[in-house]
Amino acid sequence: MTKKGVILFLVLPTVVILAAIVIFPMIYSIVVSFMNYDLRIPKHSFAGFNNFTGILKDSMFYSSAIVTGIMLFVELVVELLLGLFIAMILVEIPFSRKIYQPILLIPMMVMPVVVGYVGRLIFAVRSGPINYFLNMIGVNSLLWHASPHLALVTIMILRIWRWTPFVMATLLAGILSLPIEPYESVKVDGANKWQTFIYITLPMLKPIITLVVIMRALEIMQAFDIIYVLTMGGPGISSMPLSLFTYLKGFRYWNIGQAAAAAWLIMIPLSILVTFFVKLMEKGEEIEEQK
Repeated sequence: MTKKGVILFLVLPTVVILAAIVIFPMIYSIVVSFMNYDLRIPKHSFAGFNNFTGILKDSMFYSSAIVTGIMLFVELVVELLLGLFIAMILVEIPFSRKIYQPILLIPMMVMPVVVGYVGRLIFAVRSGPINYFLNMIGVNSLLWHASPHLALVTIMILRIWRWTPFVMATLLAGILSLPIEPYESVKVDGANKWQTFIYITLPMLKPIITLVVIMRALEIMQAFDIIYVLTMGGPGISSMPLSLFTYLKGFRYWNIGQAAAAAWLIMIPLSILVTFFVKLMEKGEEIEEQK
């Protein structure tokens, strides 16, 4: 067997597995999105673009898109700022880092369903510790996940608590892998810590930040567990993201065709946004290299 044949033989199992678990379901979901696919009915007729138009006429879809947009913006900004802040602190304490870093990573290891149930207990209106401490300082109890105005805030607090350690760990690894020479050069030139951070650390961290933003954006678009356990998208639809909207379309209302159509309506703009963001970061790097 030739060298090329050996390579193909070794790669083939991976390609087959990838096709089985990714490519085939993707193609099948496209087919389903053009059908009147109801799990309770054995035969499924062709629907054309009716599923897509039905989703686009559904006001709940746009409400869910707004909720998802708020989650994307707030979680990305807060997690990046907090994660970068904590990472920079840990860089300054190399000896204590081995103690604090594993402790800070604990929230990321907790199962999201557990986070949801614990969140219900912590933010309980009558018996929750959060409201207890608020009452101690003279503030009335808040409804938290039972309020249409605070339900999404409660969800984002729990999700930020769980995912900030991931951002921190990724950025910390990126900072520790940066070359030392630029720092030695700016130190000789008399730059302070803030100038070093703005002009040296941040520009060199751009690829890591891009990776973190993409990974977090993809996860936020799939956010489900904590929301399902804590609020089920309520009260009403005040905390329902697109992922839960798609789930309910398929498994509560049994309309798999519309659920598949909704999934594609979510995936296409998300793919465009991710590609645009990556190209923007690459363009920024090219401009810096030219300078």
